Amino acid sequence: MPPSSSQSTARRLGVSVTPTRPPLPWSAERYRRDGYWLEPQPRFTHYRELAAGGDRTALIDNAAEWTYRQLARVVAALTGQLRAAGLRPGDPVLIVAPLTNAAVAAYLATLYSGYVAVLLDRRCGTSDVRHAHTATRPALTLACAQDTERLGLSGFGPVITFEQFSATADTATPDDPAPHDFDAAAVVLFTSGTTGTPKGVVHSLNTLRSGSANMARALGFAETDVPFLSSPLAGITGVVQLHMVLHAHATLVLEDRFDPASSLTRILEHNATLIGGAPVIIDQLFGECDARQLTDLPLRSIALGGTAIPRRLVDTAVTRYGIVPIRVYGSSEVPFSTGSKVEADSPASDSDEGFPLPGVDIAIRDENDHELLVRGPHRFLGYLDPEHNRDAFDGEWVRTGDQADIREGRLTIKGRLKEIVARKGMKISLAEVDEVTTVLNDLGESVSYGVEDPETGERLVLAIHCARPHNFEFAEITDRLLRAGLAKWKLPEQIIVWYDPFPRTESGKIQRREVANRAANRPTLNAPRLGGPGT
Repeated sequence: MPPSSSQSTARRLGVSVTPTRPPLPWSAERYRRDGYWLEPQPRFTHYRELAAGGDRTALIDNAAEWTYRQLARVVAALTGQLRAAGLRPGDPVLIVAPLTNAAVAAYLATLYSGYVAVLLDRRCGTSDVRHAHTATRPALTLACAQDTERLGLSGFGPVITFEQFSATADTATPDDPAPHDFDAAAVVLFTSGTTGTPKGVVHSLNTLRSGSANMARALGFAETDVPFLSSPLAGITGVVQLHMVLHAHATLVLEDRFDPASSLTRILEHNATLIGGAPVIIDQLFGECDARQLTDLPLRSIALGGTAIPRRLVDTAVTRYGIVPIRVYGSSEVPFSTGSKVEADSPASDSDEGFPLPGVDIAIRDENDHELLVRGPHRFLGYLDPEHNRDAFDGEWVRTGDQADIREGRLTIKGRLKEIVARKGMKISLAEVDEVTTVLNDLGESVSYGVEDPETGERLVLAIHCARPHNFEFAEITDRLLRAGLAKWKLPEQIIVWYDPFPRTESGKIQRREVANRAANRPTLNAPRLGGPGT
């Protein structure tokens, strides 16, 4: 089991410590021996480690640049304010986090003081705040003044704004070394909720340290690299990337509000070398490059994951800009588990996720459903709600909910177990359909989903986002999908035309469920069975 301090923190947060949540894995001793995990430190100071970066630039947001020395002083200043507020080690602190220098300092001060950072993105709503309070009962909230007012945060409990603590940085001094348990619950992230109620994912500093090391290996990260972060700090990609950069005393460019034009300007201005996220973000940047007729970028690599990668995106990255695309697989629960380079002449839209990164093991749970299992030093501690833990693990393995094949150690994702449409008992993978529908990209981006059908149980629907009024017919779309190799029984029976943008998560993924929920009263093309042409 985890150390007693970890257990008490877990109980306060609501993380189950019953057999439904596994203890630290049997391989914990191996993880320490092999250097993936740190032992609990009787006298440890994060501040001195941070300040060792000296006058090297640590963070660049839209307003300022901070050196490592400046960052350490702001973190130390906030630490004093947190302790003055009467917080005890293990207390949860809610952080409504924009991608700003001040938000990073708030996050670090919370961790370094031994509190638990509960993260919400700045684009959250009042319902998200209420859910976080119900799940974690935070002792304090840290946020900018604007979000404090917008969300009514003072009505939930005590608040310290970023503006209050950043002004005290000049008078701060680093704190004395103190005990630190790297196995204790340290960070709570909430899943996107694309398939259900958002789950609170609990990580320790050791598990995040391992996830950031995996990311560094996948990207070939060096201290001279300058990552450009537009993924939310409240998501696993943002958190892991932050730890990766700070550990190396490198420089991180923070982009709070992604915009193709202004973001490209900042990438060029700061000579950013790495960027990650959903393919749609990179696609928009390349579109802006086309508009400016740019053929040279400082970026050397892009990390892509979460969805199929369009071939044209890979071809553009490799042949026009000399950028190496890296395909990564992971989740909030097991960040950066596998990785591989995507070659220009490979089938770019396939779901080849490469090989497990060091320390990571993968396996197939059942030969019938082919669910992927993952374990390793990056594995999360558990969910906040004990009910969420009951089916989340198979022993020490994390059940990912992804269908997969493993051949000669290489991982291929086939689709989500829950993202299946059962038509007359025949199961259609939405991921497979989404891959084939990339042939329709000349019309616009598309996404598939299922709806109930009294005759077939479920039917497949395809939503297409069109930049201009459409002039295609139902049969034209299905004929193109057939020619692209989609089996006839897997064809959509309805096509919904969207003109406004698809709803997305903070990380850029299309929210499939929200697309289905908002489909009413949009232009619809039907198969003959549903009253379309030819009936």
